[in-house]
Amino acid sequence: MGQALGIKTCDFQTARNNEEHHTKAISSQHLIVRRGQPFTIILHFQAPVQAFIHTLKKVTLIAQTGEYPSKANKTQATFPISSLGDQKWWNAAVEDRDDQSWKVSVTAPADAIIGHYSLLLQVMGKKPLLLGQFTLLFNPWAREDAVFLKKESQRREYVLNQHGLIYLGTADCFQAEPWDFGQFECGVINLSLGLLNLDKQVEKWGNPVHVAHILGALLHGLKEKSVLPTPRTDTTQEGVLLYKRRGSVPILRQWITGQGRPVYDSQAWVFAAVACTVLRCLGIPARVITTFTSAQGTGGHLFVDEYYNEEALQNGEGPRGRIWIFQTSTECWMTRPDLPQGYDGWQILYPRVSSGGGVLESCDLAPVRAVKEGTLGLTPAVSDLFAAVNASCMVWKCREDGALELTNSNTKYVGNNISTKGVDSDRCEDITQNYKYPEGSPQEKEVLEKVQDERMGHKKDSGIHPPSLKTAETLYMFLEAPSSLYLGGNAQFSVNLVNPSDQEKAVQLAIGVQAIYYNGILAAELWKKKLSSMLDAYMGNCMALPDNPNPLLPHWEAAAMGHLEGLKIWFLASGVPSVSSSFNTYLLSRDTGRGRSRLHAGSLTWDLIPGLQDHTLEAGALEGAKPLSHPGIPQKSILRKEFLFEWKEGVILE
Repeated sequence: MGQALGIKTCDFQTARNNEEHHTKAISSQHLIVRRGQPFTIILHFQAPVQAFIHTLKKVTLIAQTGEYPSKANKTQATFPISSLGDQKWWNAAVEDRDDQSWKVSVTAPADAIIGHYSLLLQVMGKKPLLLGQFTLLFNPWAREDAVFLKKESQRREYVLNQHGLIYLGTADCFQAEPWDFGQFECGVINLSLGLLNLDKQVEKWGNPVHVAHILGALLHGLKEKSVLPTPRTDTTQEGVLLYKRRGSVPILRQWITGQGRPVYDSQAWVFAAVACTVLRCLGIPARVITTFTSAQGTGGHLFVDEYYNEEALQNGEGPRGRIWIFQTSTECWMTRPDLPQGYDGWQILYPRVSSGGGVLESCDLAPVRAVKEGTLGLTPAVSDLFAAVNASCMVWKCREDGALELTNSNTKYVGNNISTKGVDSDRCEDITQNYKYPEGSPQEKEVLEKVQDERMGHKKDSGIHPPSLKTAETLYMFLEAPSSLYLGGNAQFSVNLVNPSDQEKAVQLAIGVQAIYYNGILAAELWKKKLSSMLDAYMGNCMALPDNPNPLLPHWEAAAMGHLEGLKIWFLASGVPSVSSSFNTYLLSRDTGRGRSRLHAGSLTWDLIPGLQDHTLEAGALEGAKPLSHPGIPQKSILRKEFLFEWKEGVILE
């Protein structure tokens, strides 16, 4: 090949270059390099080259990508082989030579367009000669690259690690689901770049903001077109197998080529996992995060309403969204030169309903810091994301006469745990502090007031402060249950009522159990019961429920087949003289219960460890607190003088 210099072969040094560019896991046959970092090629000549300097001055290299390469849009670069080349542009230099060969170092700029490239050699006055093809990716190892990560451990985790964990369950009792991202598996890089090729703005492919944005939008569109209704299965075992979705690659292949694994509408975390795979494949650091008890579909409103009847069964929801058991998302790391200073770092891909303005409208890329600071106008998604982790859940009792009574209002119920896999380990990393300031802190108050002023200024709502609750005498209610509800096993729990006052009280208790999907949609009414109890002063009562050991067994079948994600247990006490309530979410386990669960009730912490007879209820130095006597709670325990709280417990489906 090569009449001009009599080139015999061009050795792309694939094994060595791919090793140095951290791409050897992708391919050992095709050159895959990262921008901002040199790679070497060796030109072998058919005959000895004389007059090296004179010959070198006549030689240039051409790197080009895209269907119609052009210097105008930076999809084509022509550059000399010279050690004096522009270090901010494509450059090349001879590192070593003899009469029969040149060893040439080539470097793409740290902001170069990514994709499949052709490399050509041109001698003055001659036709360019194709030397070969290579693929160029983003480079988290290059300080000048917009996706640069400082720590090697983070680069290993968020770019190179093909295996991860996705956390599912409830905020206080969750389990890790192993997941194969497989970003370096055979064909994934071609699938990823083929997907990106649907975007014709090739000149913008050097900008990770645009690439992440467009890939998120395209993947969301593919998901919406490809997701199927969850099929019914004939056996519990088939349902268990249906639930086990372990890898991104078959799903990505199905979405793009139609020849992979079908995706069903109950597979909540698929979009986040597949997006993470594609981003890592192209060199953009990415991770899957889980927001537990997330307010979704709020339109940025900071209240979510739930309505219950007098039998303690949820019978409606407001127009301002719904509380999801969990929501998974994809974060990616990059600088944001398109935004004011201070919003570099983790960005969250946020799919949203498009208004018909183009593919990019179906997904937004929002800085995580903007969510924490309540900077609502920065990108369209920030308002929704802020509400997802800061909204108040308003619980209303619907009386038979149609009147509504507020029984619970709790901001701590929403967005109280945001988690992801830790770096270089299988531990869970709590990243809630990235999204919101600590509950009750001055910074949180300042952010909430800023958001309130902005929303009221735009007349989007009447503020962020919920309606006030009626003052009522104190009553404590607790629900005790195993750390998981095993499908096919007994489903018993205990309700504990404590009267901390010096007066005897008559209490009417309503308990309802309903099946729910991961996204908070009610699936079925399972069980309900009304009870009466007379509580002596400073005493309590513990009632084991249900009295029939297996009242829910007829309903296990649907859950076992992958349709149901969990149970919502809600109880309502009246006659004190007002109404108090608590709602508890359990996820169903397809294996025996295990692990440690934690209860949060305001500032209370109650650790329930399966297998131990005594449970400990602890509280800090709380105003107005005093010791109480109650069956199952040590005398030294302290309770807060307040009955409105929330508690969630459970484990993830296996």
